[in-house]
Amino acid sequence: MAGRQEDRAYLVKAEGNFEDHPYFTVGNQRSGEGILRYSSTIRTRDGQELKQTWTVRAVQGLGLPGTLDQDVYVALLQIIDRQGGVPEDGWLSFSLYELMQLLRRTHGGRDYRQIKESLERLAGTIIQSKNAFYRKSTKSYLDDTFHLLERVQHAESTDGSGKRGERTWVKLSEYFVDSYNANYLKGLDADFYWSLSSSVAKRLYRFVDKKRNQQRRWEVDLFSLRDRIPLSSYKYPSKIREKLEPAHEELTHKGFFERVTYRKTSEGDNLVCYAIAEDFSNRRPAVQLEATPEVRIAVERLKAEGLRSDAAEDLVYRHGPERCLRYAEAVTFRKNVRNRAGWVRKAIENGYELDVPDALPGGALDTHLDAGTAAPTADPQMSLVWGDGDPAGRREEAGGNEEAPPMRLRPDPAAEEIWGWVVADVEDGIDTTALRIWFDGSFGTALEGHTLTVAVPNAFAKEYIESRFGGVLEEALTGRLGEDARLEVIVGERADERAGQHA
Repeated sequence: MAGRQEDRAYLVKAEGNFEDHPYFTVGNQRSGEGILRYSSTIRTRDGQELKQTWTVRAVQGLGLPGTLDQDVYVALLQIIDRQGGVPEDGWLSFSLYELMQLLRRTHGGRDYRQIKESLERLAGTIIQSKNAFYRKSTKSYLDDTFHLLERVQHAESTDGSGKRGERTWVKLSEYFVDSYNANYLKGLDADFYWSLSSSVAKRLYRFVDKKRNQQRRWEVDLFSLRDRIPLSSYKYPSKIREKLEPAHEELTHKGFFERVTYRKTSEGDNLVCYAIAEDFSNRRPAVQLEATPEVRIAVERLKAEGLRSDAAEDLVYRHGPERCLRYAEAVTFRKNVRNRAGWVRKAIENGYELDVPDALPGGALDTHLDAGTAAPTADPQMSLVWGDGDPAGRREEAGGNEEAPPMRLRPDPAAEEIWGWVVADVEDGIDTTALRIWFDGSFGTALEGHTLTVAVPNAFAKEYIESRFGGVLEEALTGRLGEDARLEVIVGERADERAGQHA
């Protein structure tokens, strides 16, 4: 059903300035001198006019960032998201294998060389902002020269077992880090982005989705749009429309645009008018959360219990990380809870009274949250089935279907040993919070030939680990078991755990 939260795609956080200003050359745009220039005049809140100039200069021998580099940038945004946000020091670590997986590219030597060259280009390209790059942290526009990536390093590393592998480190610009942490961000539907084939369509989606500001209709001067994408400096509106037409058709076919029209104002300005498809427009915008460690931990903890990312962020935004963490931990101590996500969500929203062990977050504080909010008189289990209009996670749908209890499985010593090595191999590239939340409940349950079977606590953890960490885990497993290695993730719990809980 269109518009229901469980159908909405996961949104990666994208820094606002790089969605707004031209940086990547697409659509056969060429600059013989290796320079992109964009100028505009905006009116500030106090009524003053502010002249903005944005200049991008190519590094000698590598050219301006182009189609591949736009894809690499989006993949880097996904890696940042996977790792729980921008590291405090700005250094982002990953393997080129992981980057290749996100880019949907093969793993040949030529591909690796092109990706390394792309990262070098992003590090070498110079950006000059004169009142163009907005700094939300200071509520001002930047007048400075900088790079998107300040440094790129590739180096071999050795794990505890002596296995060698190459890691890549990139140092993000201090302005990018500052802007990201100040939440000057927009949601980017990465799956939708990767579904597009045209580089112009990809750029047009990023730009229009940022500028429309969650509205269904938005229009822009045709020549301004030409320079923002950027296209070549075509002089006639008809030529610009011709060059935009394939991207318009693709974005309409893929469900982003409902229709595209043109009009000419009485002053002679040529405008292109975009109507966003209702199904796409109804997608819930990403909640703007302060990216503190407490917030990130709370969101990831709720997601581990089965809540969708947008539902988790909304709960943390409205009720705070401490409250969310207390109830996420408390569900473990509730007996016969078959829909953990549903119970956690309702408990947070209604302020269930709990006898909270001191070990839980906030346990040493007030025992009862939101004093004055009565505990439900009915069995909380009665509130776990939702109607169509309820914005609950996908495992909280109407219909009364209850999640089956996980299989009880016994750990296999050989599988446990291999799984421990694999996790150790990848831990440097995964945020420690993510490791604790997603991998603590996992265990090796079978090793048959080159296939390692690992059990995780619930279906959401299975999906999350497969989609977010599958590439790096398989790469590490290949290093341990050979090219035929395969990782299978299933849902299950240790056979001895449940018995202990019900003793």
